[in-house]
Amino acid sequence: MAKYDPIVYKGGKRYFYRFSAHQRVQHVILFSSVLTLALTGFPLRHAEEPWAKPLYDFMGGTELAPLIHRAAGTVLLGLFVYHTIYWLALFIKNDLGGLKQQGRLTFGSGVKAFFTQEMVPNKKDFFDILHVWKYLLYFTNRPPRHDRMSWREKFDYFAPYWGIPILGPAGVLLWWRDEITHFLPGIVLNAAYIMHTDEALLAVLFLFFVHWYNVHYAPEKFPAATVWLTGYLTEDEMIHEHYAQYVKIMIEAGLEDEVKPQHFAGEEYDW
Repeated sequence: MAKYDPIVYKGGKRYFYRFSAHQRVQHVILFSSVLTLALTGFPLRHAEEPWAKPLYDFMGGTELAPLIHRAAGTVLLGLFVYHTIYWLALFIKNDLGGLKQQGRLTFGSGVKAFFTQEMVPNKKDFFDILHVWKYLLYFTNRPPRHDRMSWREKFDYFAPYWGIPILGPAGVLLWWRDEITHFLPGIVLNAAYIMHTDEALLAVLFLFFVHWYNVHYAPEKFPAATVWLTGYLTEDEMIHEHYAQYVKIMIEAGLEDEVKPQHFAGEEYDW
């Protein structure tokens, strides 16, 4: 696996490592397939609306758009399986393998190792959520100090793990509807249609109005974040979004005397 410097300098400014090229490629495939699915799926779901036909025609019409939709769905399902296997392989190799070499591998230690993974929600995330509410309600004047992955990012990460298991099987049933009805009653297709379209609507609404706001539309990010392209955050972004991780990296790099105070909404707080 490629090694990345935790801090790089460009134009006299510090940038902090966040995502590898491998992770960024997966992200590009993910959002490209989701956007393609939305553009080819919702015009069909809302075929009676005046905007639907021009968009569907632009995406290839009744002959090409369904093929594009199914191809994008296949890519998304493939990425979902690949990422899950890749993550499990790393967990088994690095965490469980390390415990085994030390002679400490038990069921309990394996479960504990799982819950120490950076994307798995933990106790700190719970208290960070409480801290956000305390901050928003003026019970404290300091925002939470997030580690490498905040609770928002973990929520975004696990969203496909309850969305795709609904969308994928339901989409396969609708894709092979003629063959499926040889074995299953038609009501199964009705249920699959509701599951597929309603979950897709929920996913797109969350993506457009929650995820994209947090990542791109927020005042400090607008008009767009660049971390998904470069893999690095600026020092100001690290201080604002991942202050606990920022302090840790700076100390490990021997730069503890240059740690900047946390700032939020024009205020600063010493670390």
